[in-house]
Amino acid sequence: MLLIIFFTTFFAALLSSMSGGGVNAINVPVFLALGMPVPLALSVVSTNSVFWVLPAARNYLKGRKIDWKFLIIFSLIGLIGTYLSIKFILGLNQRTFELIVGPLIIFFAGYTYFKKELGLTEHKIYSRARQMFAYPFALLLGFYENAFGAGNALAFSLITFYTRGFDFIDALGHYYAVAFPWVVFGSALLIKSGFYDLKIMPVAVIGSVLGAYTGSRYARYKGNEFIKIAFVLIGGILGLKLLLGL
Repeated sequence: MLLIIFFTTFFAALLSSMSGGGVNAINVPVFLALGMPVPLALSVVSTNSVFWVLPAARNYLKGRKIDWKFLIIFSLIGLIGTYLSIKFILGLNQRTFELIVGPLIIFFAGYTYFKKELGLTEHKIYSRARQMFAYPFALLLGFYENAFGAGNALAFSLITFYTRGFDFIDALGHYYAVAFPWVVFGSALLIKSGFYDLKIMPVAVIGSVLGAYTGSRYARYKGNEFIKIAFVLIGGILGLKLLLGL
């Protein structure tokens, strides 16, 4: 069982850190098949993310300008959504999770494919109103991160492309930094509610960290075009997998 968890979390974090497709789409179905209840499965995923999102963010943002003001404000607003999501998680079942997340990921992947210029280059956004328009989405993404997670980085990339001028490398780097307080808070609330397993979690954390570090380094090296292809292919496959209940 522990070997399955290690390779599942490694593979999930590897793909997610390259594409933003979301570790939940891979980890949660496997964890549930192993007999974990939904809250425990999501607790393991959130705890894993506590350890791997910052190394992934560093790999993407190294040598790039970081928008610290945006990062901090967006992250703080999202914490409200994170708190609300934990209450929601406790009554969530697997099929509901799949039917909500699957179509969303397919939409994000499809939109990314058809918008040819999306995320390939950085561009300056001069409109202050347009820049501020990103913040209302923080509450939604903070909620979605711990309740569903899968595809959240894709949504963030679309939002910041239009409101901040980010390319994919900037977007993924800022997203993983923004998500750090969300997963710390979400993980702490779930663990406090009794959803933890000290035998499973260290193995899952190690697998996730190794996968995310490898994936983010490789994607940063390959560049925006590679990340966009990964967005579309991995996002589309994971979305269909969840929608069809496979």
